[in-house]
Amino acid sequence: MVDESNYYGVWLVYMLASLGFLSVYWRFTRLPRWPILKHSLRCLMIALVFTPWYANSDKGTLAPALMIIALDAITKGLGEASRALAPMLLALLVAELFALVLFFLERGRASDMTV
Repeated sequence: MVDESNYYGVWLVYMLASLGFLSVYWRFTRLPRWPILKHSLRCLMIALVFTPWYANSDKGTLAPALMIIALDAITKGLGEASRALAPMLLALLVAELFALVLFFLERGRASDMTV
């Protein structure tokens, strides 16, 4: 029970810290002249920060995929880091597609307002 409460406590701290980081990042990426870059950078960072993956081989606990990639690369070598790399790349691809959809929706809304 203690391990499970620590697990959820660490996730809560990670989520709160990530939301704090993203709120600052959101302000830095206010780019009114380049909306496609703004949406792309924001979606990529959200995917990078919030993509989870299994922390160990028994698939019982999740951890941020970015941390798994980094720690596997440091401790086990670059070959082992690829186990969390596939879901991370998939999440980044979906984030880019979502950014494109947001861009075209915003562009369509802006053109409707000028007519």
